Amino acid sequence: MRWSSHCTLALVAPLVLAALWLAAAPASATVDQGEVCLSCHDDVASEIGLPVEHPPAKAADCTSCHNPHAARDAALLLERPAILCVECHAAIAEELGRPVLHQPVAEGRCTECHQPHGGSHANLLLAPGADLCQSCHPDVAGWQGRPSQHSPFRRGRCADCHQPHGSRHAGLATASGGAMCSGCHPTSARFRSDHGGYPVERADCQQCHDPHASQQAGLLQQHAHEPFADGDCTLCHAPSGSAAPFDLRAAQDELCGDCHDEAVEENRTAAFPHVAAGGSGCSACHNPHGGQDRGLLKRETNDLCLSCHDPGGSSAAQEGRFQTHAELGCDSCHSPHGGERPLLLVDQPVDLCGMCHSHQHAITHPLGEGVLDPRNGQAMDCLSCHGLHEAGGDKYLHSDGARALCIGCHKDKGVLR
Repeated sequence: MRWSSHCTLALVAPLVLAALWLAAAPASATVDQGEVCLSCHDDVASEIGLPVEHPPAKAADCTSCHNPHAARDAALLLERPAILCVECHAAIAEELGRPVLHQPVAEGRCTECHQPHGGSHANLLLAPGADLCQSCHPDVAGWQGRPSQHSPFRRGRCADCHQPHGSRHAGLATASGGAMCSGCHPTSARFRSDHGGYPVERADCQQCHDPHASQQAGLLQQHAHEPFADGDCTLCHAPSGSAAPFDLRAAQDELCGDCHDEAVEENRTAAFPHVAAGGSGCSACHNPHGGQDRGLLKRETNDLCLSCHDPGGSSAAQEGRFQTHAELGCDSCHSPHGGERPLLLVDQPVDLCGMCHSHQHAITHPLGEGVLDPRNGQAMDCLSCHGLHEAGGDKYLHSDGARALCIGCHKDKGVLR
């Protein structure tokens, strides 16, 4: 019993003494973060003094975003910006769940648009809205030179039509098609009359109008489909007063073939048809009312092709996956409607490449039916060593090292001496 009491006292006594010492110790001094941090980070001090303030920076609460000692993220941030910023900006978190995201937002690069401490522009933007957008969207500069400009575009009010973070609609639009436009352009008897009596408020306005600027009055597309330019809507559509006025008079391939029989027949009879161009697919690539080029393509050629032929490539920021070959358009090598060769190539690979690479064509590795690739038993051609698009090596080689590429076939040469 006595031994037990002595043991208990021996264990408890140090704890009691420690508690008394802590109670008597002075409270830790509060760090003046503004004074301490800004004594080194004077560049931040100049930002904090700008007209638009970020509340944590204004309150000198540096540790609400930064770890003062060490962190796994740049600038000693407590978390990656995509996570850290939405802890306070809850409204942005909802936008991040939308299907269409602005690329900097999708990649968590908040500071590409916003100042983190203070700024001179609303919402801590790095520059006024239109100037900021133009820094990534260089096409805007060309649009500004067109005589007919959409009022929001002319005034630099990009956010009138586009969501800056995320949207449920293509192009980060604030609403879909006519629903967005009707917010400023309400339907009236005159409006309906100007559009041939068709209920265009239910249509996609961009089929006929450029939403930013145009060389044509009324923001009409630069090049118009002839029936549209002539106002002959019923050549393709049901009459405006019918129960379904936007219905076509026939299937697309039949309807388009009435005038464009050569292109439709090319696809119909090709050994390798372009899937989008067959059946009802003409409008997958072409705008039936108007466009920016004479082919009435919905987008610039390469962008249009990559909208389908890019499974996680450039859209997933995998640089080089579909690099443009010597800045050529896709239709320089591929037939857009259909062809007699795989990959819709306009000629056999050796002859196709030789159209530009005439010197290399004369001194190249042996090619042709008499030289078989031991890896697949197929005739050697340019594509045996070079990729048209996704090859990662220099000169579009399939391998970064020429030696490694050669040893893929010439294995007897691969022994190190």
